[in-house]
Amino acid sequence: MFTVIEDCSPYYIRYTHDSLDDIINISSDSISNVEFKEPFTHHVLPSDVSNELIKLNPLSQVVELKKKRVSMFVTKPGYYYRPHKDGAATKVSINYSVKILDDKCKTSWYSDAELSSYSLDVETLYSRELNGVDRYKHKPLKSLVVKPREVVLFNTNIWHDFDNSESTNDRMVLTFRCVDLSINFDHIKSFILKHNVFR
Repeated sequence: MFTVIEDCSPYYIRYTHDSLDDIINISSDSISNVEFKEPFTHHVLPSDVSNELIKLNPLSQVVELKKKRVSMFVTKPGYYYRPHKDGAATKVSINYSVKILDDKCKTSWYSDAELSSYSLDVETLYSRELNGVDRYKHKPLKSLVVKPREVVLFNTNIWHDFDNSESTNDRMVLTFRCVDLSINFDHIKSFILKHNVFR
């Protein structure tokens, strides 16, 4: 069912599956006439498209995915998103690389201890964001350059940032989230590894 490319737990797992291309093509077509102007946009897809994509996502067989939260993250060239953890509303994300045109955008994860001197600037149900982090002074635990036409099981419950500042291209990532707030990275990881064709 799944083909695991790289297991870098507890940070991420890169993988593919049979309906991957369909998901990427349908989601990409759904935003073909949408103009994105902001440096970073969280664009929720229409309900009919979301429902279709959830049916195509094999993880919907084991976890219930939010129908009103199938979203495209669109990052413009030159943009950096500061270190954050997603809020209590989610501990893990399922990310599809819809538009990745270069290797210039890097996602990095940091330990609690590494960023312990910074205070929270934003704390909501959906995001916890740190104030004033100088990323050049800190060493990440792990970094990832997302590849085209792959899926990333993404641990959102560890401090992470993403840096598109060196890129001249838009970056588009389709994201799915779980209804059950207790679901975490390890829960979904175990299902993917159990059904990995190369295990």
